[in-house]
Amino acid sequence: MMLRIECLNDKGRDLVLVPGWGSSAAIFDPLIDKLTAEFRVHRVIFDPSGWCKSSPAALQYTLIQCLRRQAPKRAVWMGWSLGGLLATQLAAQVPEHVKGLITVAFNPCFVQRDDWHCAMPQAQFSRFQTDFSINPEATLKRFQALQVLGAPDKRHLLDLLHRSCSPLSTAYLSDLLTLLLEDVRPALAQLQLPVLHLLGNADALVPASPLAELLPLLSCDASVQCYPGASHLPFISATDKVMKDVLCWEADRC
Repeated sequence: MMLRIECLNDKGRDLVLVPGWGSSAAIFDPLIDKLTAEFRVHRVIFDPSGWCKSSPAALQYTLIQCLRRQAPKRAVWMGWSLGGLLATQLAAQVPEHVKGLITVAFNPCFVQRDDWHCAMPQAQFSRFQTDFSINPEATLKRFQALQVLGAPDKRHLLDLLHRSCSPLSTAYLSDLLTLLLEDVRPALAQLQLPVLHLLGNADALVPASPLAELLPLLSCDASVQCYPGASHLPFISATDKVMKDVLCWEADRC
C-alpha cells in the first residue's frame, strides 16, 4: 500500500491527520499531546515501500482507496495543504467516512485558472516542477523557506520542516506534485458536512485574504479562521488559537 493510517491512542472522537507535500506525519508532532487529550488521533503515513508509478488520475484513485479501506468511519479529517486536497476528495467520494472536514493552508485550486486568480501562476508551478526534478534538495529547501516566509517563529518552523521531511523519493514526490494541478472546487461544492478552513494571514503560498472570502461560498456549511502573523503552518504558529477554534467548531458543528 502507498500509505497507512496509524492510530496513536484509544479514546475520544476520531480525528485523522493528513500531511502536506514534502512533509511526513511528524509535522503534526507539536500538536499531538493537545489533540490526544481530546481525540482518538490517527495520522496518515506515506509508505515508500508500497509506492508505484502511475498517472495522476490513477495515483489519486489509489490514494483515496487506501484511505477509504483503512479509515475510521465518521471521523473528522484535518488535511494540511496537499493533505487538504486528499481529505476533500475523500469526503466527496466516501462521505460516510467523514463527519467533518478541516483544511489547513489549503487552496482548492492551487494553480491559477481563468476563473480563479488567487493561486500560483501556471508558469511558476511548472518551473517548480522542473527545478525539483533537476535539483530536488535545493528546490525543497526553497519550498521550505517559502512556507515560513513572514513568520516571526521562522527558525522554529524551519527546524520542524527539516525534521519532518517526507520519506518518499524524488520520483514519488514529483508524482504527488501533479495532484496540485487538480481543481477540487467541485468536490467542495458537493459536500453536505461541516467544513472549517484555517489560514495564515502571512502565508506566501496560499493567499489568505481572497480565500477567506471565497472559500465559504464553495460549500454549504463552511467557516474560515485566519491567524495574524501565521505563515503556511498556522497550526504550529498559532497552536492554542487553532486548538480552541477546532474544539469550538467540532462541538458546535459535528
